[in-house]
Amino acid sequence: MKWALSLFRMRGGLPPLREFPSLLLKCVVWGVVTGPLWAAFFTSFQNPAGALQIFINPVELFWSSVCGVIFTICFFIACGLGNAWLRQLLNGYPSGIIRAVYVIYNAVAASLACAASFQIIMHLPIGIRIDIPFFPQVILADGLIGAVLALFIGAFMKLKLQVEQQELAVRELALAASQAQSRALQSQINPHFFFNTLNTISALIDDDAATAKQMIGRLADLFRYTLGCSNADAVTLSEEVEFVRDYLSIERARFRKRLNVEMPSGELPNVRVPGLVLQPLVENAIKHGIAPLIDGGSVQVQVTPCNSGVRVSVRNTTDEQQLPELAAMFRPGHALDNVRARLRLFTGESEPLRVCRGDGWVEFSFEARLS
Repeated sequence: MKWALSLFRMRGGLPPLREFPSLLLKCVVWGVVTGPLWAAFFTSFQNPAGALQIFINPVELFWSSVCGVIFTICFFIACGLGNAWLRQLLNGYPSGIIRAVYVIYNAVAASLACAASFQIIMHLPIGIRIDIPFFPQVILADGLIGAVLALFIGAFMKLKLQVEQQELAVRELALAASQAQSRALQSQINPHFFFNTLNTISALIDDDAATAKQMIGRLADLFRYTLGCSNADAVTLSEEVEFVRDYLSIERARFRKRLNVEMPSGELPNVRVPGLVLQPLVENAIKHGIAPLIDGGSVQVQVTPCNSGVRVSVRNTTDEQQLPELAAMFRPGHALDNVRARLRLFTGESEPLRVCRGDGWVEFSFEARLS
């Protein structure tokens, strides 16, 4: 019977209290079924004819079933529940230690279960007297082995707890260092962005003073956003796209018809990205892609679903002959190198910023996971 074989195999640790009545009922049924069989088996060694009487005599059948229930419950408590508790307690220990503890524990538990069963049976009104040689010594030995085993497990639990605390401290230090490095990299972006934006406004003053004044007011909004980014580890993608939209309005006032812009429409997915990670990609697209072209070109910011979340990309037209090599794009101190470093800290990927080239265009993209 499959349920009988799985009676002591509680793989999820100690069972909840609501399952104990059904488990005890299984013990009773199993004891009632197997008790007479074991009684007949042991009786057959001394009196083969008496073994058959166990199944014929209702009184002997009843008391042999009671003895089977007692043995089953004692072994269930000592071995079944004990192994379930050990499995939960030893989770994460080396496999060699787990096997050794199981062997020692089950030897002690089985010995104690037998001793407890014999003591209970001898007090039943059936006149059975069982002599256990060296019974006090057996109990004392089991107690000593159990105490040593408890000290052994306790020492490893303490060691495991210390290791986990050390690992937690290392992770917290790594996280703090990562956040500090990310903010340091972000602080490099802020002045770079403002210098370029002020140069754009300065170029508009002589040609279109009214537009330049509007851009100064918009610059205040952009400045407010960058201050918020400096105090946050990440922002929502919709906030970052809206910031880029405001930034591009300044650049379009400068480039006019030479700059075509395509931005995502509708509600964006709920993902978080490092602050000021998208704007440098757009600025790089304009500075190194659109500005050198006489007729200008287009910048496309796209957000598309992917397996891990969303894919954010910035594509721009460019003169393929003037497009620098990857090593030059990501030279130290350059905005693209800064963005790649911050994405590495944020995503944990070795190459989070991907570059694709085509006929007259170049695209930078990264992936962001759904919150």
